[in-house]
Amino acid sequence: MKKNNCLKAVVCGLVLLFLVASSAQAIRSLQLKQQDTHLQNEGWYWKASYPNYAPKGMPDFDQQQDRWKKMTPGPNGQINSPVLGDDIYNAQENCIAPGPDCYLNSTIVGDDVEEWIFCGPVTVANCFWWFDSQYADPTGAPGDGQDHFSLVEDYGAGDDHATANAPLLIEELARAMNTTEKGTTYITDMQAAIDLWFTDTELDDKFIETTYQQPTFDFIKQEIERSQDVILLLGSYDYVLGEKIIDQQQPIGMLNDWLNFPTWWDFQSFTPTVNRLDAIQILIVSNGPPCDLTIDVYNVFQGNAIASSTLNPGFLQTPTWVQFHFDPFVPLTPGALYYFDVHQPDSNYHYEWFFAFPNPYPGGQGWMNTLPVDPQANPFDWAFKTEYYNPETVQREGHFVTCAGVNSENLQIAFSDPTLDVANVTQSDHNDAQNVSHDIYNVSIGSPRPDINCTWWLTDYPSPYDYTVVEQAVVICPQPDTTPPTGSITKPENAFYFFSNKWFDFPVPVMIGFIDVEVNASDDESGVNRVEFYLDNQLKANDTDVPYLWTWNENAFFVYMLKVIIYDNAGNSADQEMRVWKFF
Repeated sequence: MKKNNCLKAVVCGLVLLFLVASSAQAIRSLQLKQQDTHLQNEGWYWKASYPNYAPKGMPDFDQQQDRWKKMTPGPNGQINSPVLGDDIYNAQENCIAPGPDCYLNSTIVGDDVEEWIFCGPVTVANCFWWFDSQYADPTGAPGDGQDHFSLVEDYGAGDDHATANAPLLIEELARAMNTTEKGTTYITDMQAAIDLWFTDTELDDKFIETTYQQPTFDFIKQEIERSQDVILLLGSYDYVLGEKIIDQQQPIGMLNDWLNFPTWWDFQSFTPTVNRLDAIQILIVSNGPPCDLTIDVYNVFQGNAIASSTLNPGFLQTPTWVQFHFDPFVPLTPGALYYFDVHQPDSNYHYEWFFAFPNPYPGGQGWMNTLPVDPQANPFDWAFKTEYYNPETVQREGHFVTCAGVNSENLQIAFSDPTLDVANVTQSDHNDAQNVSHDIYNVSIGSPRPDINCTWWLTDYPSPYDYTVVEQAVVICPQPDTTPPTGSITKPENAFYFFSNKWFDFPVPVMIGFIDVEVNASDDESGVNRVEFYLDNQLKANDTDVPYLWTWNENAFFVYMLKVIIYDNAGNSADQEMRVWKFF
């Protein structure tokens, strides 16, 4: 009976042990999943999380709060709304800024438009909050009332990292950057405000900001991975056609002749200097009822048409220039010879085309009745104009974002965006650093168009404009750490030890049996990286975690030189050594 009870107890114990182990493993797996909600794809690097005030990495504060707005003109191009409260009219930007209270008091009149304008201050607030979390008490928590680092302070919320302090920080930065006066954030104002902020908080010896024009993706990737804070200025561009421009023309119309209905009857040659044809104008007049007219374009004499345009010009009492459009445009080879003819649907008299002679278009040839001469046997050219659009990209707006992560292998980047919440659209309180939407976008190296000066752009950034490119970067980073770490050997002391236990003070350290060598190390700049332990200049061990210790359990019998070297994360070091006696 006792054997059965013993066996039962053993089995129950094994089962209980299995359940405990399984539960522990399940809890550990859940904890690992909860540690980071980011994608774990290969190649991703995310800004570090700090459990005190930045538990999800880079914060993602929102600019769409209160009335952090400006008033801009609508289609009429004029501000119709009166300036109210402490709002400020900025003639240079032709807008009404919200003024020192950060609140747009003016209300819309006419076709004026309101726009959110605090993206610049928000991106800097993200960075300052993250750095303040890095250097603050790792065990702290929002609302604890303890401020261990002056980069972010309490601006009236009762605590420096309380949720309610985030908008107050953003407003402080908006005033410092002149956003409240100008209705926009110039990158030069952002630079000046950051530098002054470091000076006022007495951190100018700890941080530095630098602005880069057209930074490369590789450079930005390296800065993010070096745990610097990177703010990008995105530029939005539209591809526009603009006004039509005349390329080739013969504008003189001395005589006119009836247009025929066959193709290759009334036609004109031209040699373009540009690579596209968007329209052709001809000078015509009516001599009968209106009808459709067709222009065909050719790249081979008496060949097949490569483009065509038809319209009804209506009844034209006087000579009139009529424009025929091509959609899509006709691609041309500059310097090559092209032709176009004009014909009507039947043999009735409808329109007459004007021409001039002697051959006023240089290098041109006009034909009539299938012959390269006019009825009087004199060379001539029809009155025509070939036109093209001069496409260009026009900058529409700029927008600041904070980098939260980067994937150099897959050419992707993640932002804390002051406006967009693509990855986590359900979060509503983005003053809380636990609520983030680190939106991921694909990167294309180069420029989307030759006339846009950039080195990379975002192919899928959700914008009403054609292209979103990276124009500038503001990088905030700690000053180079040149200060060595501090620390000392705390065990052994000048005492007698028996198997690591101190028995009594002694003029020199004397040990019998093993000894736990302990070191107290700290570094206020970049943090302690590791502590190395040496005996007679031979490396025996290193420790990277607090408490820093090494168990010396080798048999020994005599005098040894014990040395420790403390390294910080910037590569600086400090060492201490002592002569010790050890037996066994």
